[in-house]
Amino acid sequence: MITRILAALAATALAACSGGDDNPASGAQADPGFGGYGSPAPAAATPPPLPTAAAAQAPAFASSTATPPPLPTTNAATPAAMPAAMTSASGGQPGNGQAVQEHDRGVFFDWRPVRAEAMRIAQTSKPSADQLQRIQVVDSVGFGQPMTALTMEVPAGWRSDSKVDWDKSSLCVWNGPRMSVESTSADGLHGITIFPTMGWQVASMPIDQFDPCPTAPMTTVRDYLEFVARNARPNARVLSYRDRPDLSQPNAQYPTYAGEILIAYSLQGHEMRESLVSSVTHTRLAPGGILVNANIALGVRAPDGLLDFAFAERVRSSLRMDETWYKRYSEWGMGQIQQARQQAQVAIQNWHDRRMNEINLKGMTERHNIRMNTIADIGRINTQIVSSRDASNDRNHERFKDAMQEVQPWRDPTTGQQVDLSMHYQNAWQLNDGRQFLTNDPNFDPNRDLDIGGHRLEPIRR
Repeated sequence: MITRILAALAATALAACSGGDDNPASGAQADPGFGGYGSPAPAAATPPPLPTAAAAQAPAFASSTATPPPLPTTNAATPAAMPAAMTSASGGQPGNGQAVQEHDRGVFFDWRPVRAEAMRIAQTSKPSADQLQRIQVVDSVGFGQPMTALTMEVPAGWRSDSKVDWDKSSLCVWNGPRMSVESTSADGLHGITIFPTMGWQVASMPIDQFDPCPTAPMTTVRDYLEFVARNARPNARVLSYRDRPDLSQPNAQYPTYAGEILIAYSLQGHEMRESLVSSVTHTRLAPGGILVNANIALGVRAPDGLLDFAFAERVRSSLRMDETWYKRYSEWGMGQIQQARQQAQVAIQNWHDRRMNEINLKGMTERHNIRMNTIADIGRINTQIVSSRDASNDRNHERFKDAMQEVQPWRDPTTGQQVDLSMHYQNAWQLNDGRQFLTNDPNFDPNRDLDIGGHRLEPIRR
């Protein structure tokens, strides 16, 4: 079965590398997969998880049509709408504009001046497509010496961390290389992330006992993108989804389906928006099941109101896979496939069960648990904002730093909105004047003790 699949992939890949089918009615494209991941590989007997690399300057991401309309955003021109209790004083005493204010029963906390200043900073640091520089993603461990695996464009002056980790024990070749990129603006409020590929058999369908890839519940590209969002951005909310037919090849022998989701989440007190785009390729297995290889996912994030979809498309179109590295990866992949076949033949009865114990969904989930450096960056920016506003009160500044070193999300049950506050207090209240009040006094009631209306916030346990 594997040999037949690979032979067909090779034939399709040769057509892709030569520019695709000249007959537009066939729907073929020169580089049919989203980001090339999921495109048929460019050499015979090569698995399909990584991009075609027909030429050094050929984009790893290819689009056959004009960029589709951007995903709908909430309040695209302004930050996310806040509940009335957070936008105007509706009783009680208003705050004094400081982010932190001590009280003998706890501490007042006001995100509003911090958010406003952060938005001003974010507007000045918003990336521009005409100020990009090309960076290299270097694989330092895969093949005995450092090799460039991927290049891409990111804004000049951004900090970029990239690497390629390997699990060379994986016989499911899609799960071998773990390519990741995290590029952030100096203030941490804008960022770009590359998430690695992943392969699995769809758990709800018949399982091929000879295939070494683990099982997972996801089937569609939307399933996969939501899986990435859940694991990479805890407490993220999916705002919208769209198919990307300009990056899909549904009529190919091994069809590729691309899609994009828009998610929202709170990051160190700031409401963020992020576009996640990727594709999946489906391969029919002998028992009637489906093998899915998910291609790299690209995430581009910004504060709500500042996410630029045209910029995200420019970054997507800049990715290019290195031919030499891809060839070495293909050779490694063929070796793993041969090893998987040999092991399956030696121990047919228990081989697959053993592999499933070694590589399970938990391990797959860990591939996308990429901690954003921006958490520390934004915490630093928040501290600087408070320092500049409250410079006359060093105690407030230090109190804010202490509060923001360790935070946990709290949920407003009346609106569903989330806010990050210090984890060192057992109780949090949303006050009607827009501030929050944190206390360890279980009997505290702002209506009685402060003469300010308010309601409890609910802790969200990570």
